[in-house]
Amino acid sequence: MPVREYPAVRPRQTGAPRPLQQGLTLVELMVAITAGLLLLAGIVQILISTKANYRLQEAMARMQEDGRVAMHFLSEDIRKTDYWGCQPDISDMTNGLNSGGEGYINIGNGGVEGTEGGADPDTLTLRGGAGNGATVVDPFMPTPSSALFVSADADLEDGDILIVSDCTGGDVFQATNVSTTGSKTTVVHNPGGSATPGNASGDLSKVYRGDASIYKLQEITYSIQNGASGEPALFRSENGVAQELVEGVEDMQILYGEDTTGDGTADRYVQADAAGLDMEAVVSIRVILTLRSADFLSLDDSGADRRIRRYFTTTVALRNRTG
Repeated sequence: MPVREYPAVRPRQTGAPRPLQQGLTLVELMVAITAGLLLLAGIVQILISTKANYRLQEAMARMQEDGRVAMHFLSEDIRKTDYWGCQPDISDMTNGLNSGGEGYINIGNGGVEGTEGGADPDTLTLRGGAGNGATVVDPFMPTPSSALFVSADADLEDGDILIVSDCTGGDVFQATNVSTTGSKTTVVHNPGGSATPGNASGDLSKVYRGDASIYKLQEITYSIQNGASGEPALFRSENGVAQELVEGVEDMQILYGEDTTGDGTADRYVQADAAGLDMEAVVSIRVILTLRSADFLSLDDSGADRRIRRYFTTTVALRNRTG
């Protein structure tokens, strides 16, 4: 019998199937890296934008608050300036202070005084009595050189510069000795002594009785100066003692509302050096402040320093001149 031949059987492959491709090509690797870098750059840009926006909003909020604080102080002081008690006319006040002494307050310059700064910031000075005052009580002064007596709650101290006035006149003087016994405070106004500026004389212009009151005299000056950080700031000086009020205020412009017709309202707003301006006829004051951010935040600001700037404006009536 013939022998049948069968084809040889290929052994079965028992291992894992051989992959068709191993690893990545150089092109695929470069594409993956590029995509990753683009994604990372996008994330970084988002983080930077978020941080910049946060800083911007924080700076805006701070400037808004600083502007509000500055305008609050200015408005309060402007509103109550030029108050001389029952006597409304400063021209009927007698200044008994030593004009050569340090800290002398010249009421002859009026209740409102301004300096036009031109391209620089303006300054504003306000004068008048502060607080509710204290009524003069018995025993009344027999002579103009006698001490004054007021109620014990007057809150007066040695060296205070004071106004005493009734409805016919008034005096400005410095208290050289203040003492309280029981329900009364004694106010002495002698010349000499260590207090400055001191009194030119121990005599007031007249005697004062129960229709008179005593007030502390304030001379407040607002100006722009460099603050403790080296940045421009709004300063408030009270009787020669300066205090940095708000940082970042780089400019202050003042316009004076003059009543030229006598009806109690402003007919024009002009600078302090305007021709024909009568400061005694000023019934309102307009303040324009420029505040800037502490950091360099703006990319499109017209200023070379890239600081954000905001402008604040308010107009305040002088309560003691408008009724």
